[in-house]
Amino acid sequence: MSKPPVSRRSFLVDSAAATAALSALPRTGRAEDTPPPQFRSRWHLVPDRVWPGAEFWSNPLQDWRIRGGRLECIRPATGRTVHLLTRDLADRPGTLRMSVQLGSLDGPTVADGAGSAGFVVGVRGPLGDYRNNLVHGSGFPAGLRADGRLFLGQGAGAVSAPVDLGGAEVVGLMLEAEPAGPAYRLTLVAWDAKTAEPLGAVVREDVPAGALVGNLALLSNLGPPRPAAQQANNPDAPPAGRWWFGEWSVSGSKVEAHDDRRSGPILFNQYTLHGGTLKMTVQMPPIGAADEQSLRLLVERDGAWQPVAEGRIHPRFFIANVRVEGWDDRADTPYRVHYTERLGDGSTREDHFDGLIRRDPVGAEVLTVADISCNAHYAFPNEACVAGVAKLDPDLIAFTGDQFYESTGGFGVERDDVDIALLDLLRKWYQHGWTWRDLTRDRPSIAIPDDHDVYHGNLWGEGGKKAPGNTSQAESKGGYKQMAEFVNGVHAIETSHHPDSPAGPGLQGITGYYGPLTYGGIGFAILADRQYKSGPDGKVPPTTSGRADHVVDPDFDPATADRPGLELLGDPQLRFLREWADDWRGAEMKAVLSQTIFTAMATHHGQPDNRLIADYDTNGWPQTPRNEAVRTLRRAFAFHLAGDQHLPAVVQYGVDEHRDAGVAFASPAVNNLYARWFWPESPGEDRPQGAPEELGDFRDSFGHPMTVLACANPEVERRPGVLDAETDKSAGFGVVRFHKPDRTIAVECWPLLADPTVPGTQFPGWPVTVSQLDSGGVRAARAELPEVVVRGVDRPVVQVVDESTDVPIYGLRLAGSRWRPFTFAEGLYAIRVIDPESGRSAERRGLEARKGNDATIEITL
Repeated sequence: MSKPPVSRRSFLVDSAAATAALSALPRTGRAEDTPPPQFRSRWHLVPDRVWPGAEFWSNPLQDWRIRGGRLECIRPATGRTVHLLTRDLADRPGTLRMSVQLGSLDGPTVADGAGSAGFVVGVRGPLGDYRNNLVHGSGFPAGLRADGRLFLGQGAGAVSAPVDLGGAEVVGLMLEAEPAGPAYRLTLVAWDAKTAEPLGAVVREDVPAGALVGNLALLSNLGPPRPAAQQANNPDAPPAGRWWFGEWSVSGSKVEAHDDRRSGPILFNQYTLHGGTLKMTVQMPPIGAADEQSLRLLVERDGAWQPVAEGRIHPRFFIANVRVEGWDDRADTPYRVHYTERLGDGSTREDHFDGLIRRDPVGAEVLTVADISCNAHYAFPNEACVAGVAKLDPDLIAFTGDQFYESTGGFGVERDDVDIALLDLLRKWYQHGWTWRDLTRDRPSIAIPDDHDVYHGNLWGEGGKKAPGNTSQAESKGGYKQMAEFVNGVHAIETSHHPDSPAGPGLQGITGYYGPLTYGGIGFAILADRQYKSGPDGKVPPTTSGRADHVVDPDFDPATADRPGLELLGDPQLRFLREWADDWRGAEMKAVLSQTIFTAMATHHGQPDNRLIADYDTNGWPQTPRNEAVRTLRRAFAFHLAGDQHLPAVVQYGVDEHRDAGVAFASPAVNNLYARWFWPESPGEDRPQGAPEELGDFRDSFGHPMTVLACANPEVERRPGVLDAETDKSAGFGVVRFHKPDRTIAVECWPLLADPTVPGTQFPGWPVTVSQLDSGGVRAARAELPEVVVRGVDRPVVQVVDESTDVPIYGLRLAGSRWRPFTFAEGLYAIRVIDPESGRSAERRGLEARKGNDATIEITL
């Protein structure tokens, strides 16, 4: 073999020279340069499974596995990495020594393989956080190509040298870095790991010091991270093979130890407390058949941890559901989730995840709910946002949809193989859990899936039917594009800790999750406002936009889209909502949690010049079932918390006229994938003097009365940088405070980077405070009934019944013992007074509602 000319940047050495180079690498004996304890992988002790262990993060999860004591990348595609969580390169001078053994899964020798394998060092993302580095970072690659070349770097300045792989089945790689003036010298050496024969080396002298700060990772196939389908279908893609790795070790004085960054096997959890029942979902990684298959919940009693429940780990979703009936909800209770990890040498490692089950704050004057939605994870792990929410210390967190997106973590989505798709789902879901786990471990939370959680741009679920294809055009025909088991997996990981749902399975066996939650004296209805909704394609007049859901015709008549037989919530869910509206047990006030608001507010979508006349994705359509849903919310004076819009706003619904129905809050997107604006063509009517023109009374895209009380439009021009760009897109989070003594609701809306301890840092126009009566449409009242004075019970429920139909118009829990009910029309009504907790009730019929009614009646229970 002829040798290339030796240059300053690279050289090739024969076996003897490689051995000399390896032995002659500088060592330092100074105490201050003593490296931290060396890291060594222990995959030879790990049972076969997908999850590589608590020290690692694999990109993407579904492409890696442990088999026979080795780490394997089973997908021949570029940019696959496994990061080391517990070690990184610090921003200080020092040395690095890192080695690994590797081989090809495509043939008996390394030369029979394809693509490349090795290391990536100094992996950094735009935020510098090690978790952000995992999914948004890039670094300096160093490794071996199967065609017989060692390489250091890529692009301009990269160096490489040929290496004679011969018949090597297992190749050892060692990368060493040492300071060389202001830069670093990197040396990569390869040897036959079976014979210990050196194969070659390559050196680069001028690596900038800044390139050696950040995460450390193993690499399978140099090249940009791309979905596997793009790799397979792109003839110009870099070559890629399947590789295995073992015996990874890391040491050096530049290496920083972070053993506290281990993640797993217990990853995160969620819980609710309702009616004396604790339900908890514990999320685990994809363990194997030889791993322990259950975990335990323990509580601290008398200074000791005592087991109270056990949960089996689901073999596909990798969650453990724990349920405890008769939970004492009067006291804060520390808890511990315990899992035993078993290794191949017979040893075990005990993993603990501690938290607090908060007492039910039923006696507190205020219940604080965080409204979190729409996180594209551009700023993962969103430390500033999480810190802001933590400072507000909510009693309950409501994740109201789009906990992740198809793009979360990169590598696209899987739509064909359900096993791969479920692992891809978990990888995205883990980013949500990693972001919020220190809050959800210490307080109840709910999570409701929206369209992107099930890999849809828009979702019209039509009760679970199968969509006619995987394209975005197929979505508007209704149904789910993903496999039914995948959808059920989404529902399980996000909602299985919710209180028991009355929803039965739908088409394809897809599960439902709507249901009640009573906590802190507030009765919540958790809704699925996409799952049963009709798709527009073929059911409404054709559009001219090229999309069945987007209307651009300025002459569009909304009445033409209000057709018989269309669904929003579906009959079973609507029946639940009516029953919930009339059931006030344990509730002082009421609220609804759903994916999106029941109006069509946004005027411009995606880009500032993209004006839509109507959007069938909004829940302003279909109009008739929308109006029925809004009337049912009004029946309970229920405030509505939602997300989805990427346009922070507080609106008051109208059915027959402005302000005759409930108030709703659309929280900001945490990280905004798709900006929307509300730029009305005319200023709002009946708005406060001096208020912005986008506030006041309007008609939405489908003709509904709509009153905008607050709105935070994104900026048109965005600053560079992830955090500044998200701030300019009106990213952030919301908080709703239910003040029970005076029956008011305060809505707060915080920008992504806001410090809630600093006054005046909310979005302009917030906070917004409304009365509970506003959600009953009190401003649209046309008549009054006699004032009711109740004897014999504190805080009764007063229900007004239309005698012509014998159907309740509404019910309201009083803060005191007297109140004058209102109606929307004159006529005869009945008043029922109810004590929900005891079931006692009394009724007075034949009462006239009229304007200026000053009569008084007494009702005694």
